[in-house]
Amino acid sequence: MSFSLLIIDDDEDIRLILSSVLSSIDGLNILEAGDGAVAQEIEQNQRVDGIILDYQLPDISGEELLTIFKNSLSSQTPDIVMLSARDDKDLTRKWLDLGAKAVLKKPFNPFELLTQLRVHFEF
Repeated sequence: MSFSLLIIDDDEDIRLILSSVLSSIDGLNILEAGDGAVAQEIEQNQRVDGIILDYQLPDISGEELLTIFKNSLSSQTPDIVMLSARDDKDLTRKWLDLGAKAVLKKPFNPFELLTQLRVHFEF
């Protein structure tokens, strides 16, 4: 079974770290976007099972993008895990209420993050 995961983060180093750590998972197809516009195009035109979404993007906030994805008319809405350097319990609660499956904090240990992502995305 294959699983398609979209990593949305404007920091190329973060995308590289996540892609490197996640590449060890068999059947995982990794897609990347550095901004919201590219992310929306990918999500509309390709099968996406899960999304790792950074809160701060150059063109749109991750919160706005989360809302767009969750309000999409597509038949299958991907599971979304928010990634943020902000440690704000109110924001975390808000994102979960908007439909995020989890909120993970930066900075992160790549291998601990991998373990958490395996649980949240079930791949």
